[in-house]
Amino acid sequence: MINALVIATSFALLALQGMLHHILISQWLYPSLVLPVVLYMSVGEFSLARGASLAFVLGYLADAFLGLPMGLNTFCLVAIFLLARVLGLKLFLHGWVFQILLTFVASMVVGAMMLFLHALFEPAQSRPALAPAIAVVAAQGAMTALLSPLVFALVRKLPGAETPKPEET
Repeated sequence: MINALVIATSFALLALQGMLHHILISQWLYPSLVLPVVLYMSVGEFSLARGASLAFVLGYLADAFLGLPMGLNTFCLVAIFLLARVLGLKLFLHGWVFQILLTFVASMVVGAMMLFLHALFEPAQSRPALAPAIAVVAAQGAMTALLSPLVFALVRKLPGAETPKPEET
């Protein structure tokens, strides 16, 4: 049940993200609203197999729904899920400062992976210029990070989406 709720919520976030693409005046302000969902799953009480599978589905939905090259978001979201899971950042959910900080770092990592994959697989004449591309990635990462506490609160309200409890000392 929680899997279907996460996918439905993420689809609604993708629809909102698609609308923001047409409303915002600059691509620099364009956030990724699915990335915080994947980060929530990686540090929450989702099993590794379930979280990686959901990250795959969410990445595929992002690729298909937003008209991006197929497989790019799929690979990057699964990779960032596994990376955040390996780091074991359970404290991340216990404060909005940590949510913003980790989401910004994760956005930068995902942006760097996407730039690298574009440079690797695209023809030389269609590759983006590196300095402006990094500036856009940083700006979009900042917007994603600023909106991440709202996305985390939304996913936390889903029935069955338990959060890790702070350890007693």
